[in-house]
Amino acid sequence: MVRPNLKPLLKSEQVKNEFFILSTLVPLRKDNVDSIGKLGHVLLQYQKVTLLILQKNDVTYYVSINRKEKSLDRIILLIKK
Repeated sequence: MVRPNLKPLLKSEQVKNEFFILSTLVPLRKDNVDSIGKLGHVLLQYQKVTLLILQKNDVTYYVSINRKEKSLDRIILLIKK
């Protein structure tokens, strides 16, 4: 979902490419759960935005957060609840 009145940073083809990368990463990680544990979250920090990726019940959430946000840990905890 995109919040109303916000301009997306990526074009539709770019979004498809980003989701493809993540849809490859997450299933591959499942093979390593027994060895290194379950994936908590992935945090990608770009110059313009921070992206949080987490999975719950086989649903992958892709959340963009203002790059200047200082309390990422608190936001991650709130989203995981």
